[in-house]
Amino acid sequence: MLAILLLVLACKSPPDPDARLRAGDLEGAAVAWEALHGSPLDVAHPAAVSLAARAPRDPSITAALLVDTLEAVRLLEQAPVKRTEELDLTFDRFTDLGAALDALAEGPAMVAVGRSETFADRDPYTTDAPLPWKGGRLVGFALTPSIPPAGPFEALGAALDANPPAKLVTVGVSDVSGILYLNVERRDGTWWAISASNGRAGARLVLAAASVRDYGGATLRERQGGGFVRR
Repeated sequence: MLAILLLVLACKSPPDPDARLRAGDLEGAAVAWEALHGSPLDVAHPAAVSLAARAPRDPSITAALLVDTLEAVRLLEQAPVKRTEELDLTFDRFTDLGAALDALAEGPAMVAVGRSETFADRDPYTTDAPLPWKGGRLVGFALTPSIPPAGPFEALGAALDANPPAKLVTVGVSDVSGILYLNVERRDGTWWAISASNGRAGARLVLAAASVRDYGGATLRERQGGGFVRR
């Protein structure tokens, strides 16, 4: 009787998408994730395939991380190729841009950074190699479920300053106010914002990065109001 009861309980145990990932079963992980959360998991995207291939060797890779990574990749892949507005503004450090974004973010927010591909890029299936998106490689991302955050975007910026990405860099930012894209590049030790999907909103963020250290995040938010995209 006890054996039957244990068997019944085992049959009713919730699916474990992380266990399926560690077993190398990406399709099974997607089925388990949808059963638990009611939302599909895109297992066909190259970033998902590359990340999942590392999961059996890296227990830090979970289904939740895969979902967040795909959200960051999709944010970058929505960036307009044409119809951007030119900018000619500089900011010294990505850390400062991140601090400004931490101060201004409104509601759940995400920042994703990608760059164009280089000949030096390793196979995306290699451990720690940058993951692919249609415009190149994913450099990094951060997200926060609520405001005020504990500084995830500043931390992302510090990581970018420590290892500056080469080539053209795309920064996608998203919060309840909307989505904005900045195209930036490194010149002589300084970051140049060369275009944005919304020139006025993009200029506001770049100028906020230049002033956040002088005013502090709270004063910056008080002066400018919350939200990445101000129309």
